[in-house]
Amino acid sequence: MRSMTMTAALPVELGRRPRRHTRRGTRRRDLLKMVAALVGAVLAGVALWLSGALVPTPAPPSGGYDPVTLIRQNPELPNGCEVTSLAMLLKAVGCPVDKLTLYQDYLPKADFSRVDGKCYAPNPERWYVGDAADPTGGWYCFEGPVVQAANGWLEDWGSDLRARALTGLDREGLDRYARAGTPLAVWVTLNYAEPQRSQFFWLLEDETVYYPYRNLHCVVLAGVEDGKYRVADPINGITLVEKELFWDSFSAMGGRAVVVGRGG
Repeated sequence: MRSMTMTAALPVELGRRPRRHTRRGTRRRDLLKMVAALVGAVLAGVALWLSGALVPTPAPPSGGYDPVTLIRQNPELPNGCEVTSLAMLLKAVGCPVDKLTLYQDYLPKADFSRVDGKCYAPNPERWYVGDAADPTGGWYCFEGPVVQAANGWLEDWGSDLRARALTGLDREGLDRYARAGTPLAVWVTLNYAEPQRSQFFWLLEDETVYYPYRNLHCVVLAGVEDGKYRVADPINGITLVEKELFWDSFSAMGGRAVVVGRGG
């Protein structure tokens, strides 16, 4: 609401008009105040943007996103929910690609190795760990390798679209993307249960001991329907999930998401 200040009018001597330079000075001061207020509002908005308080919703490419079409990870990729979800995102922006092409040719992958009796494996922040086509030998990766795979394929396809990570997306931002119909690949847990770590572990390159998640899963947040999130799940198909349940699982896994749009 605009604030208004009331001032009493001062008497003017009979027959005298206010001097022109006084009125000009008043107008000049009013103009300077308006400019200062506008600059302040712009700077405040920039500060909020840089602090992460505002999460941009990308403009839908080519006039909008197509409805998400379900792609299942099985039987070819029993542990390939990430590239399967990515294939759904790319199809929704008009760039259909086979999940196996993404996995075999574009997703950064690295396997286990043993050195002096120790088990080593890569960091899932940078690589897919193991073999997604192996029911028992595949683990997972996070958003970094998925973005790399997406952008590698988009460049080869000749598209100006790009993928980018939305790591740390807050609840308001997540809901804004869903309501806008902007599909996201998101990291949650199987059946939205509490995250569980395995007793099995491996060593990273720097000798850090890493206990992987046992129930990590990647799905596509495809919109809102009947007050719930519409989810394209590579294992369970199209489902409607309570927003609270979905958010709890998503936030527990670090608020990890990937979007594809113009400007990357």
